[in-house]
Amino acid sequence: MMKLVVALICLTLGSIEARAQVVYDENDYKELADADSPDTIAVGTKITAQNWRQYKKFIPVGLQATFGGQYQIHVGSTLEYIVEVGATRDFPLPGDMAKNTEKYGGQANLEQLPNGGWLMTGYVAGVPFPNPPEPNRAVKLLYNAWVPFRPHILHNLNVGFLVDRFGNKTTNNVDAAFFGLSHLSEPGLPLNMPYANDVLYATRFLVSAPEQSKYTTQISQIFNDPRRVPENYVFLPSLRRSLRLSSAARCSPILGTDYIQDDNSWQPPNYDVKYIGFKKVLMWIGDPVKGFQQSSYVGVRANEPAGVFAGWPKHGAGLWELRKMHILDLTWNKSLGSFCYGHNIFYVDDNTYIKMMADSYDNTDKFYKLFWVKWAPSEL
Repeated sequence: MMKLVVALICLTLGSIEARAQVVYDENDYKELADADSPDTIAVGTKITAQNWRQYKKFIPVGLQATFGGQYQIHVGSTLEYIVEVGATRDFPLPGDMAKNTEKYGGQANLEQLPNGGWLMTGYVAGVPFPNPPEPNRAVKLLYNAWVPFRPHILHNLNVGFLVDRFGNKTTNNVDAAFFGLSHLSEPGLPLNMPYANDVLYATRFLVSAPEQSKYTTQISQIFNDPRRVPENYVFLPSLRRSLRLSSAARCSPILGTDYIQDDNSWQPPNYDVKYIGFKKVLMWIGDPVKGFQQSSYVGVRANEPAGVFAGWPKHGAGLWELRKMHILDLTWNKSLGSFCYGHNIFYVDDNTYIKMMADSYDNTDKFYKLFWVKWAPSEL
């Protein structure tokens, strides 16, 4: 059976008070270990809040900020926060991604727009730019990350909590559904569903708890043309009606969280993209069983304190792998006006082209948010 790497939890760390805030410095990313470096970490090594600086060049910069201890949300010193290093694995492209990449890879092209952004044309299915070279390597990698493998229907119930900087927990259960409609690589289905109507994918988030927010629902449509502003709608039970959200509200929060509209539906032409480097960094990959269990994460059960880093994967629930990552620096295209991020750093996995993590900095270049999706292998 082919393995599929599946998203489990999306954790965002909002703006938090700190004694000495981390500020953006490109050199912090350049100092990460190069992908072709002989330097490595032995399998079985355990990294803690006490010894992490020895392994700093392998730790994503956003996580370095949480290891440093200056933020209220930080890596703790107890056993559950131990980072244990495992062997690096290769994950085959799921579904028909490999077949479609071989068939259609290389047909996609880049067209520069009048505002300086780049538009992908000629894309059919699979990875649009396999092993992309210069010129415009960063843009090609960004588009690879924009169209990863998406199943036609992905449905899950997110059961957990929202946690504020004081450790207060509020129940937050969301019934989430994602619908891939175009450029599909799912066996047995056409490349484009007959009812896609030029929609790349759609999302639906329905709140089932807490009671006062129950049935609040947001629906989004993201189009094949990345220049086209996504359509966002929200159903408000208190009004018994749906509202169309402002298409310019890219920084507005989704369902009251630190997760913003642009995190859900970012568009490549809106960004100027700089390639920082090809690096070797630690990423957590969950156990195929434990990775999908609530008990594997700090503070996401009702009877458990939030801890100093709610959502941290507990020691024993998976292993950390040294994975080769393309580091991209996204800055907002100034012709589009103001934006909430000064720099948005994407870690794009070289094996899967999945964006596994992102470090977000505000407009004063202060570290603002860590966007971290947990992944675990599953049989397809």
